[in-house]
Amino acid sequence: MDTLPAPITPVDCDLRDFPFMPLDITRLFNSEFHARASDAEWRAGLTLWLKSFHQVPAGSVPDDDVSLARLAELGRDVKAWKKVRATALHGWIKCSDGRFYHPVVAEKAAEAWTGKKSQRARTAKARLQALLSRLSKTSDTMDFANIEGSIQTLLNDLSQYLPQTEITAITESVTGSVTEAKRKRKEKGEGQGKGYSVPDGTGGTPPKPAEEMTKDELWTVGKSLLVQAGMPGAQCGAFVGKLVKDYGDGVVLEAVRAAVVQRPADPASFMKAVCQRIKGERPNGQESLEGKNRSVAAELAGEV
Repeated sequence: MDTLPAPITPVDCDLRDFPFMPLDITRLFNSEFHARASDAEWRAGLTLWLKSFHQVPAGSVPDDDVSLARLAELGRDVKAWKKVRATALHGWIKCSDGRFYHPVVAEKAAEAWTGKKSQRARTAKARLQALLSRLSKTSDTMDFANIEGSIQTLLNDLSQYLPQTEITAITESVTGSVTEAKRKRKEKGEGQGKGYSVPDGTGGTPPKPAEEMTKDELWTVGKSLLVQAGMPGAQCGAFVGKLVKDYGDGVVLEAVRAAVVQRPADPASFMKAVCQRIKGERPNGQESLEGKNRSVAAELAGEV
C-alpha cells in the first residue's frame, strides 16, 4: 500500500487575512486542466483554488463531498458536485493528513506565508527595540515591570517566526539589555523604595501605612513578599507585567497594596485573585475565604 505524502504547506499556514491570491495566468491557460475542463468543471475547479487559499493549511481542501460542494459554490447540490468532481480536482494530491493539496496553489501559499512571517518578525523586532529604549528611560517601577513583561511576550512571538539560532541570539542580546537596565536602576536607586522591606521579622517595618506608600515603595514591599514565597527575583517583573497587561496599572497597584496589608501565604495567587475580583471575574468572598484558610493553617502549625 502506497504511503500518502506529507502535507505540502505547514500545518499552521493561515492566510485568511490575505485578501488576494497570486494567480499565474500563463501557467493556468497552458495547463491540462484548462484544455480539458468544461465550463462547469473549470468554474468549480478554479473556485476551489481560490477558496483553498483561505483554508488552514492554505492550499488545501477537505476530502468531503459535502464540504467540497459548498467550497465550489454549489451549495448543497452534492449531486451536481459529483458530476464535475473528477476534473475539478485535477492536479490535487491526497496527503497524509487526509486533505487534498494543490501543488501550484500550495507553492503560492508557502511564498505568501514566508512573507507574512518575515513581516511579523520585522514588526516584532521594531517593537522590541522601542520597548528596550523605553525600559532604559523609565523611572517608574510598575512601568518597568510592564515593559519587561511585554518584552517577554514579543520574544515568545518571535520564536514562531525565526530560526532557533536567530531567536537564541536575539534572546541573549535582549536579556543582556534588560540586565543592564536593571543594573543602572539599582545604581541610581530607582525602584528600591528607599530600602523598605516586609514587616515582622523580614527586614524591618515600613515607616508608613500601605495606603500612604508610593507606587515604587509598594512594589518593593510586594516584590519582597513574592521572593519570600519562592518566586525567583528575575520573574517578579514579568509576573507583575503580565498582571498589568491583563488588568491595568491601577488594578494591579490595588492588588499589591492589599497583599502588603494582608501578607498572604501565596502572594502571587492572592494578587491575581484581587485583580479578578476588582474586574468582576471573582466573587468578593474569595480573599476572605483565603484569609480563613491561612488562620486555620497557622493554628494547626501552632503559630497562634
